[in-house]
Amino acid sequence: MSDVVMVLIQQVIVMGMLMVIGFIAYRTKLINSEGVKQMSNIALYVATPAILINSFLAEFDVQRLIKAGWTAVLSFVTFLFGLILVKTVFRKLNNVGKFGVLFSNVGFMGIPLVQMVLGQEAVFYMAMVVAVMTLTTFTYGMYLITGDKASMSLKKVITNPPIIGVIVGILIYCFRIPLPSTVVRTCSMLANVSGPISMMVLGSYLAEADMKSVFGSKDTYLILLGRLILVPGLMLVTLKLLPGSLDDIKAVILIAASTPVATALGMFSQLYGGNYAYGAGVVSLSTILSLVTMPLLLALL
Repeated sequence: MSDVVMVLIQQVIVMGMLMVIGFIAYRTKLINSEGVKQMSNIALYVATPAILINSFLAEFDVQRLIKAGWTAVLSFVTFLFGLILVKTVFRKLNNVGKFGVLFSNVGFMGIPLVQMVLGQEAVFYMAMVVAVMTLTTFTYGMYLITGDKASMSLKKVITNPPIIGVIVGILIYCFRIPLPSTVVRTCSMLANVSGPISMMVLGSYLAEADMKSVFGSKDTYLILLGRLILVPGLMLVTLKLLPGSLDDIKAVILIAASTPVATALGMFSQLYGGNYAYGAGVVSLSTILSLVTMPLLLALL
């Protein structure tokens, strides 16, 4: 595990440098808000499904499939820990703040980080985390923000690009569908661009953020406490209690649980309170701090 922690430290430094590049590119007008949106679309609609499909291009193994099921269960437990916290410790937060505590950036940061630190095989398990996170985001997450049960959309879950990637990957894996080598190589190449694009987008968010309002809000520190410390801390204790047979998925679960505030917070801040810059600032600040908290949590595991 110590080797994994060292690799994680190296990778978060790389990710921090990529964020700086995105920040500078935005501030020097090399890219603008529309360019950031387009980069986000490439990461979400192209690179992320490719990396997920690529993770399923392996020999079928029943035990691996069982562990994937355990990963999904533990991912839902992570969500439940967050739900308990927002119902008790953080009950006075507004709904956008509660969303920030509950939902982490498993797509933009978790997937590329797990790929770089634990290898492509580990993305197989991360795909289960993505599935659970997408399901909860577009059901309870949407209800939390809008207050309207009608906003919970199964259609949005099924048509979400990462979910499509997971479904396609599972079909390929379970039915052992052979793919042409050119398709495999294309997926592999697209998977390699996910990390750099995602982190440069996060750096651009930092350049757009209203950091004055972020640091001046008490809610910011409560969101950061819940998302970066309490939720992953509860998950760390839980993982310590699990048997050694699940050791190969524990790091995946903890990395996913300790990723920063989901980028969706910026969009929902705009929808809920008209303050996109604040939401982007919380996402950016939590991302920077997570570069410190994630290695520490993994070292404790």
